Amino acid sequence: MYAYKPILINLFKRLSFLFIIYTLCRVLFFVFNHSYFNDTSASDFFKVLLYGLRFDAFSIAGTNSLYILLAILPFNFYYHKNYQQVLKLIFVTFNGLAIAFNLIDVAYYPYNQKRSTFEVFTLMFGGQTDFLKLIPHFLKDYWYLIFVFIVLVWLVVKLYNYIGSNQNLEKVILNLKNGLQTFVLFIVIVFFTVLAIRGGFQRVPIVMLDAALYVKPQYAPLVLNTPFSILKTIELNELKPLQLMPLADELKNFNPVHLPDTGTFKNVNVCVIILESFSKEFTGISNRKSYTPFLDSLMRYSLVFTNAYANGKTSIDGIPAILASMPSLMQDHYSNSIYSNNTLQTLPNLLKQKEYYSSFFHGGTNGTMNFNSFSTLAGFDMYYGRTEYNNEADYDGQWGIWDEPFLLNMVKQVTTFKQPFFTSVFTLSSHNPYSIPAQHKNKFKKGSLEIIETIGYTDYALCKFFNEAQKQAWFKNTLFVLTADHTGISEDPFYANPVGQYSIPLLFYKNNELVGTSNKTVQQIDVLPSILNYMNYNVPYFSFGKSVFSQTNNTAIYYNEPNFFVINDSLQYVLNNNTITQVYNFKRDSLLTTSIKGKDSNAEKKLQNFANAFIQNYTNNVLTNKTYYKK
Repeated sequence: MYAYKPILINLFKRLSFLFIIYTLCRVLFFVFNHSYFNDTSASDFFKVLLYGLRFDAFSIAGTNSLYILLAILPFNFYYHKNYQQVLKLIFVTFNGLAIAFNLIDVAYYPYNQKRSTFEVFTLMFGGQTDFLKLIPHFLKDYWYLIFVFIVLVWLVVKLYNYIGSNQNLEKVILNLKNGLQTFVLFIVIVFFTVLAIRGGFQRVPIVMLDAALYVKPQYAPLVLNTPFSILKTIELNELKPLQLMPLADELKNFNPVHLPDTGTFKNVNVCVIILESFSKEFTGISNRKSYTPFLDSLMRYSLVFTNAYANGKTSIDGIPAILASMPSLMQDHYSNSIYSNNTLQTLPNLLKQKEYYSSFFHGGTNGTMNFNSFSTLAGFDMYYGRTEYNNEADYDGQWGIWDEPFLLNMVKQVTTFKQPFFTSVFTLSSHNPYSIPAQHKNKFKKGSLEIIETIGYTDYALCKFFNEAQKQAWFKNTLFVLTADHTGISEDPFYANPVGQYSIPLLFYKNNELVGTSNKTVQQIDVLPSILNYMNYNVPYFSFGKSVFSQTNNTAIYYNEPNFFVINDSLQYVLNNNTITQVYNFKRDSLLTTSIKGKDSNAEKKLQNFANAFIQNYTNNVLTNKTYYKK
């Protein structure tokens, strides 16, 4: 038989080199997304590199488990040429995929502010997006990452071959001692492979939440790697029952049941306009340069909330939050989770009790993000997408129908509806790949980011929509609510931090009836109860949000694994494991560099009680399908 130790030495060298590759990918991730981590000190970055090795060990062991098993089989056929070729193919293929996923997140991180999880495969290959049509665009925009990918894979191949070329063939006598020694070494390698996949000797296997144990919460994406995130989310996650406080204390701190309003019900039409990636940053309320002249002009005749927040970072989070007051405070997007078929009380099905006709407009290809399925689940009477629009001359070639013709067509459709009605539209043109119709080229400001020109185009389309809508009989009796599904990409230090990246506009327009500016903290899930409160809705209902018309200051809550974030006035509270870990005054400390935790312990205790009550209520009600009012 051949000596076993040289085989193990080669294995060790090849796996060790992978740690260098993963570290290089982490450095690239940091460099290309530096604006999101611009307060990182040298010591912080050293911790990122050091503790990132633990998560890299999981990914390397997990993606190479098949290779490791085949490479440590103590048999002579290990040295056969064909067997060596199979081993090389497995090693290069799996590690090439791991490198690819790490590099994809170098470009994708600005859009979702987290490492990609297994759900990316659902989005790519589950029919929810026209992924294949977007490939040429991404290849063009991120060609440099393709070059980096080729170089890294080339290095993997070269080092693999070099290590193999130096392998010595040593024959040893097959006896009990050598056989026992080989068996023990085989078991040791298997044991340490399993240990690496488990993440160590701790009580429970390593999870994404553990990143916060080693670095500040905002650096968690740096410590993690994409293969780790994907492998850890292959199975959709089930919520676990929470018992952070007795039910009586929970309801004292937070109760999602809204009692009937007094007064006469207002039989007004309602139109909710959800603007793709319309960050507060791009508008006139940002105290920066504005790219939305029409929206800014509309704000002068609207009730505007300047301290509004999204409850998530993706469209698939924003739509349920706005239309159903349902945030995604868990690892999976609510609409993609195992709870997506739960009973919800939504704007369309609540207003149906008042004989409202409801419709959802989205110019995207039918099936995109499963919006059509969600609209059915939410109780909309009609879904109107690219198929229903039925005019491919206005197709943008990527996502769906250009905003301008689609919004103008919506006015025509809505004019045919019997009143009262509830309608909602979700725009799409201000989405990557950020293209606009040829006839509007060079018409809008471009700024330093691709998205800005498309923001200008959608703002222009919105202007055309309102100009046409105000000619219709239903316009004066319609409450318009405008907000964003989530924020867009940013180069601004504040709008790239965990506060600014969730900051969105929110305004209510009703024929000059609602006018003013408020700095009250509000969020997307407040839209539903606010509309019902304005209408004096006289039936009890369930909602995680709170009316913006209430007298008390509201809070905003969102989740970016592994942390919950709560905004209250000028303070951001970061909660990990149900405990406040950081507090920032983002109006005085816009880059969130100095935590003031402990400065006001009474306020922190009150806020933590509220947040834990909210999270417990959300978790247990979603888990048990009780997100609706029942007598």
